[in-house]
Amino acid sequence: MVAIAVLAIGLVAIGAGFQQATSGVAVGRGETTAVFLAEQRLEQLKAQALTNFTAVLLNAGTTTEYCAGAAACQSTAIANVPSYVRVTTITDVANAAITGCPVTPLSCKEVLVRVTYRPVTSSADLSQQRIVDVFATLSPRN
Repeated sequence: MVAIAVLAIGLVAIGAGFQQATSGVAVGRGETTAVFLAEQRLEQLKAQALTNFTAVLLNAGTTTEYCAGAAACQSTAIANVPSYVRVTTITDVANAAITGCPVTPLSCKEVLVRVTYRPVTSSADLSQQRIVDVFATLSPRN
């Protein structure tokens, strides 16, 4: 009888630990996806800056990408990640204090890529919003 009680307590503890581990893996997957999406966008902009620093893609402004489901996707939606929203903000900066940033004729670009998402918790609570920010300064090639 005592052995069965000890075994039952051990199995309950293992079950609770398994649930925590599964939740941790899900949180890690969500965070990794958000970081990947932010870095992906930044790499696209860096590649464009190397090719053509005056391209429309690098104009100052804010772009929002999301997909709320197959019927509600934007033409620029993030593929296969419906619960993520990626906001890219590009700001023109002419600042001599930034090394390599010319004051004229071209300015540098400050780029902020913010990815937000709501992870699914073990209790299926979607009220927590997580944010990943990636920031870079782009300058024209000389």
